[in-house]
Amino acid sequence: MAICILTLAGCIFSMAADIREVAIELVFAADGSARVTERWDVDVDTGTEWYLAKYNLGAISLQDFSVTDESGMPYSCEGPRWDTDRSLSQKAGRCGLVVTNGGYELCWGLGSYGHHIYTASYLLKGAVQAMDDYDCFHMQLVSPGLSSRPQKVSVRAAMENGTALDERNCRIWGFGFEGEAVFKDGGILYYSTESFTRNSSVISLIRFDKGLFNPSVTRGGSFESVLSRALEGSSYGQEDSNELVFIILFCVLFVALLIFIAIAAYRSNLKNILGVTRKRDIQWCRDVPYGGEVLAADYILSKLEAGRGSSIVAGAMILRMIEKHAIEVGKGRRGKVELAFGDAASLDGMPQSYRQLWDMMKEASGTDRILQDKEFSRWSEAHTARLDRWNSKVRREGGDELVKLGYMTRGGKFNDDARAQARNLLGLKKFLKDFTLIDERGSAEVGLWNDYLVFGSLFGIADKVAGELHDINPQVFEQTVYQDMMTTRSIILLTRNLGYAITNASAAQQAKAASAGMGGHTSFGGGGGFSGGGFGGGAR
Repeated sequence: MAICILTLAGCIFSMAADIREVAIELVFAADGSARVTERWDVDVDTGTEWYLAKYNLGAISLQDFSVTDESGMPYSCEGPRWDTDRSLSQKAGRCGLVVTNGGYELCWGLGSYGHHIYTASYLLKGAVQAMDDYDCFHMQLVSPGLSSRPQKVSVRAAMENGTALDERNCRIWGFGFEGEAVFKDGGILYYSTESFTRNSSVISLIRFDKGLFNPSVTRGGSFESVLSRALEGSSYGQEDSNELVFIILFCVLFVALLIFIAIAAYRSNLKNILGVTRKRDIQWCRDVPYGGEVLAADYILSKLEAGRGSSIVAGAMILRMIEKHAIEVGKGRRGKVELAFGDAASLDGMPQSYRQLWDMMKEASGTDRILQDKEFSRWSEAHTARLDRWNSKVRREGGDELVKLGYMTRGGKFNDDARAQARNLLGLKKFLKDFTLIDERGSAEVGLWNDYLVFGSLFGIADKVAGELHDINPQVFEQTVYQDMMTTRSIILLTRNLGYAITNASAAQQAKAASAGMGGHTSFGGGGGFSGGGFGGGAR
């Protein structure tokens, strides 16, 4: 089984290396035409020509086709008289079109084997078409079934006259690949975030407000009818159950391969950060690493735990601020735990993200300065951009703390002391998880109990840690940590919910924005009703 997986992995990576990058630029003119420039960075070792499928063009006409290679030499264009039955040398320096029932194949000679950068340019007349309510561009720009699978794909779109394309005048959706569709620098950018499969493609759907174009082609009808068809089978809308089953089965097989590969990469990552290849080799550790700084610890945990979000570290940061009396704990009329924010909270010596989190919670608490149940969740939903910036800052400051402590270089390299601290971090996690099994747990230093609770929150086991410390000595626990055990559990639950509100609001807003065409994740499924594209392309 392992041999088969390795063989399959080798095939995948060897095929992916043939097309290093595909970069496409669209420049829209006022009449709705689009000048398309495609840059193909490839390694070729077979065939005599490269071709691109441009079928299903309908009312769109393709004109002014040209090709250059990395030398800048313009190829001699033979127009629609391209002869595919020629040798490598006979096609060298030449390009042309093959006319099909549904459109064209854009062809050019490979010239020679090895590394090449081909740039193909052509004009699409009628690319943007007038509808009753909006103008629309809907085209497959990269076809599935290419001879090799691209490692990296991007598509940029802009206006010829310099008019900015943004949320004020258009909406964007992307289909056929795993990636992002965003407004950037006055234009639109699609880019892949995962490797292409054989069935990957790039389908762009753009809705333009009236007034940007005076299209030469009228399509008629409402844009909603185009969007509804495109959303069928996509992750933007409701997925067809049969297609979903197929996708799930395919993903299961593909994930099995990725898991095998990830295990090898994970062990390599452990060796680099921890100095060992197996976590089980790490022993218990009672000491708190990184001087108790949770951002540094969270940075290391993010390198060792896939998918770790900022919601976890937010809870630990709030507990730390409660410990430092920057946030006061009280109870409302119904006995619910509430957090109070004064004017003179001292966060001296703490990273800036603590102050930013404190400011956001204070703002959410309203005029009474008391943060009540669900207030922060409501505030988060209206301030997702601010939370996204904070999420990025938290991880960045964690790395900065490691640099300041001397455990990591600016280039991200860890030294032996850093690996020892990382092992201590996981050793502390093991110690706190196994607390019940430790005979001498009663000897744990009382002075570390607050740190244990904060790091327990960072490990996702704060409630367990609190219970174990309380069992050692309830009276000392109440004097040292927070208050009685019931109040402590309520505080832990509240801080956890506050952390989740940060992540959930951001994720929900991103999904909503993407579905509404405001940019965000693309959908592998869906996109039906497009023009252009087809199946196939590459070397032949």
